[in-house]
Amino acid sequence: MNTLERRVLELIGEDPDNPDVFTDDSTGMAQIRDSLNDAIQEVCMLTGSHRRKFYVSLQENKNFYQVTSDRDYFAYPVSVWLTGMKRRLVQVDLPYLTHLNYRWLYDTGNPLRYFLIGSDKICVHPKPASDSYSLEIDAIAIPERYTLDTDRIKIRDEYQWAIVNYAVSEYWAGVGDAESATDYFMRYLQKLGMIDLYPASYERRYESKTVKNELE
Repeated sequence: MNTLERRVLELIGEDPDNPDVFTDDSTGMAQIRDSLNDAIQEVCMLTGSHRRKFYVSLQENKNFYQVTSDRDYFAYPVSVWLTGMKRRLVQVDLPYLTHLNYRWLYDTGNPLRYFLIGSDKICVHPKPASDSYSLEIDAIAIPERYTLDTDRIKIRDEYQWAIVNYAVSEYWAGVGDAESATDYFMRYLQKLGMIDLYPASYERRYESKTVKNELE
């Protein structure tokens, strides 16, 4: 059981040293670990706190490439460099290229710009004139989900309590305690500095009452 899991159990009233339900095995902790993994991936996506480099080898006369990796998931680029030439590519979109030259797919030379397709594909323009180019992509990444309490968790210390509050919120939502679930979700947002995006709203009920004439 790692530190994050222990904190969650303490907040939901379980004894982490002698749990009744959430035992430290593959099935007992599955719910807690799923919630923590969801929180870790969401926090990394929202804050951009987990960055790494991805590399793509370019091929002659080819515009489109898939960004792959043996670890983590590509989220979105911070910068894209054409290695060897030490040139930073400019991010554009398809309408820009079409306006620039409606026959842009036929352009060949040293890549100058790129645009993204979906979640893990990139297009460069012009298409490379040779196989001697490659891209170095400095990108925001989403960590792979951890499965064991000994696995490394790729999250900054400053976001640990946010992740714990997210998992606790999901637990209370799962047992039908909407008030506690909302409370811990707001704590999650506060730790991320995003509380203003989800202001707490309280329903107000207005009533009117007719006062009878005392002379009747």
